[in-house]
Amino acid sequence: MAEAHRRPLSPGAWILLVAALAGLVTAAINAFSSGNGIAFTGGAYLVLVSTALLLLAALVIAFARHAPRFVRGLLLVLALLDIFGTAAAAYFLESRFLIAFMALGLVGWLVHLVHDPARHAGAGAMAEAAR
Repeated sequence: MAEAHRRPLSPGAWILLVAALAGLVTAAINAFSSGNGIAFTGGAYLVLVSTALLLLAALVIAFARHAPRFVRGLLLVLALLDIFGTAAAAYFLESRFLIAFMALGLVGWLVHLVHDPARHAGAGAMAEAAR
């Protein structure tokens, strides 16, 4: 019975999660690899923190399916702002891989927005309650 109430994860949430994790690894390499010209700078540390926050938001979006609707909506808006901000900072730091991962994160965000199982499950539960 408990299995019937489990919502499937959105493919977009998985894409966003993978992009955030890959972005965090790339940002860490950029921040601490002394041969790239941007290591140990404030901008590199800022990008490292922003990708860590994006990963945290992606984890909550993917796995906290019972969170209130406004929390999920707020995290989606903040994740979108983080994606754009991190991509802009990566552009200025000339980190092409990080730009690519943020583009992938944007694709995952859009897919999640269109294909969110939590949004569709609420409509089905309301229809069943009306019967």
